[in-house]
Amino acid sequence: MIRFLFLLTAMFAAVSATACDHAIADPSSSSLENAPSRVKIAGSELRLEAYLWRDFMPIAPPDGQPLIAVLRIRTTDGSPFPAGIKAEQVSILKGADVWTAPVKQEHPSTEPGVLEVVARNGPKWGPGINVDVVVQLRDSNSQIHRLRAADQPIQRTD
Repeated sequence: MIRFLFLLTAMFAAVSATACDHAIADPSSSSLENAPSRVKIAGSELRLEAYLWRDFMPIAPPDGQPLIAVLRIRTTDGSPFPAGIKAEQVSILKGADVWTAPVKQEHPSTEPGVLEVVARNGPKWGPGINVDVVVQLRDSNSQIHRLRAADQPIQRTD
């Protein structure tokens, strides 16, 4: 059973690494640092919730799995999420270090006012540190918007 779990984890890691290894446009540091915590797009005010963790379960390597980021872009009043807005990428800032990666909607949210996306195979920062998270959104007019969640903890699972 342990061997099966190890093989399954190794296959998942290989697929995740392949899926996340394409080029991303790195936004400027100032556009990330100055991104607002709320933004109004298509008549809806949006905010970002970020859940970050690294896996240290017994089947993980001794130094843990890479960072995973789950991002929830939420309407502040609970109204349905505006159509035509897509999340494209996330940038995670740790001091002067920035990791930028594509995000993917792995499954639709059960809440009508939430768009949930995931970024995988991040750096091995933390756990136990706080970082800033910035998601890049694109509206139906192809305009780019950035939304920031400051001082987010990187958790660990054991």
